[in-house]
Amino acid sequence: MGTKDVCQSGYLDDPVRFADQVNGALFGGRQVVKAQELKEIDPGTVYQTRENGRRKSYSAVADKTRLWRGQLLHIITLENQSYVDYRMVLRNMLSESIGYHKQWRRLRTQHERAGDLKSGTDEYLSGMKRDEKLIPIVTLVVYCGTEHTWDGARSLHELLEIDEEIKAYVSDYRLNLYDCRAHENFSEYQTGLRQVFETVRYGDDKRKLKELMEENREAYENIDSDTREMIEVMANVKIPEEYGRMVQENDREEKRYDMCKAFEDYRQEGVEEGMEKGMEKGREEGRMDDARRMLRAGKLSYEEIAEYTALPLEKVQRLVEPMLV
Repeated sequence: MGTKDVCQSGYLDDPVRFADQVNGALFGGRQVVKAQELKEIDPGTVYQTRENGRRKSYSAVADKTRLWRGQLLHIITLENQSYVDYRMVLRNMLSESIGYHKQWRRLRTQHERAGDLKSGTDEYLSGMKRDEKLIPIVTLVVYCGTEHTWDGARSLHELLEIDEEIKAYVSDYRLNLYDCRAHENFSEYQTGLRQVFETVRYGDDKRKLKELMEENREAYENIDSDTREMIEVMANVKIPEEYGRMVQENDREEKRYDMCKAFEDYRQEGVEEGMEKGMEKGREEGRMDDARRMLRAGKLSYEEIAEYTALPLEKVQRLVEPMLV
């Protein structure tokens, strides 16, 4: 994951924020998922197969995974993206398929140890009983790109060239995608996620951002440390340390930051233009981080990386030199 993705993933370690993200993105703000109902589990899955006689392992690790409601056994998985991954549909399909396969392997192992499947029967050959069920996996992709809205495929059919005569017989797969830039307001969120999304969405529109701060001044005057870090990393908007203060919260002292005061002081000092240049520099650094990650992956050409990151081709090529040392 890139710097932005790592920061966003860590932010959702808090079960209250995790539940808020799911409720806001999937249920329009209805409080369907409760923080106390979430249980942390290992998100990693590994599946082994053979290719040309050699064993090959495929791994699929989601950014954040929680078990929901115990015995109802729903898994909610969040994938965080700060750039458009045009193969995201395939990534999610593979991750979920591996997850289901791993569940089946566990069932099969349990039955082998218990010896409770009669040899030669359909259940024995299948490695599971006829009425056994697997845990459903729901994957939510959260896109927080600052340059443009999501322009990648949202379903498998969009990635395929399909003859209309057979389209009805080609299985489809759909992304659960939350595109921050496709929304005008974020009132469905009850945690600092609202301020994060508002700042990402309107970071380049100072007038609109100022209006939002005025409308929800109490929240913007009390930004917690984790949300401050998210805003700085995701939106490249700086909230200097001098605007922080200690407050009493739940029988303990915590630091809160006044983003409204920081914003107003910058404007009064006439450095808004400097802020804009700083934000643009931050955005370019983020794009360069994405380009370095793509170069290390070795899947795309220099031209494709330049197009995806909106960087000049020569800048992408220059990034290769220090990586070869």
